[in-house]
Amino acid sequence: MRKINYNLAADRRINGRSFAWRAALLALATLLLAGLAAFNLSRQFASDRSEKSKSGRIGEQIAERQRLDMLHRKEIAAWKKERGKQLTAANRLIQRKSFSFISRLDFLENIFGPGLRLRKIELANETSGRVKVAIAAQSLKELYELYKKLAPFELIIANETQTAEGYLVSLDFGIGNEKI
Repeated sequence: MRKINYNLAADRRINGRSFAWRAALLALATLLLAGLAAFNLSRQFASDRSEKSKSGRIGEQIAERQRLDMLHRKEIAAWKKERGKQLTAANRLIQRKSFSFISRLDFLENIFGPGLRLRKIELANETSGRVKVAIAAQSLKELYELYKKLAPFELIIANETQTAEGYLVSLDFGIGNEKI
């Protein structure tokens, strides 16, 4: 069997100068593309480093703020503990205040209108402050105004009668110490 060689070149010799120029041009293009790639990579790494340094600074700021927050929380807890003892002592003193006749009588004086007369009063010596009163009223309108004012105080109308002079009413309501 015979071997066939095909040579498509015009002549059998390779032009050395043309080959060298083409090889140099190819090497130069390769170096140029490699340089361009290295430049782009270095620019990308620089931007990554700057972002990492920014995020590092932000992370440091967050850590510092968390540390300050923890210190403030400790200060607040110590303050609450100190003030809590004082508040507890003050609340105990307020609770020891057993009963105030004067404040209840002042409350009744302020809530009664000019057309109402107090006929009888019973004050319970306890913190719930139940008060029983007998009232004489000249008009039904004044009586209804009193009912409206006493409605938030668990008002119980025990007796209501009409007489020649006006109306007689027996009421029961509660005035706690905190409502006075």
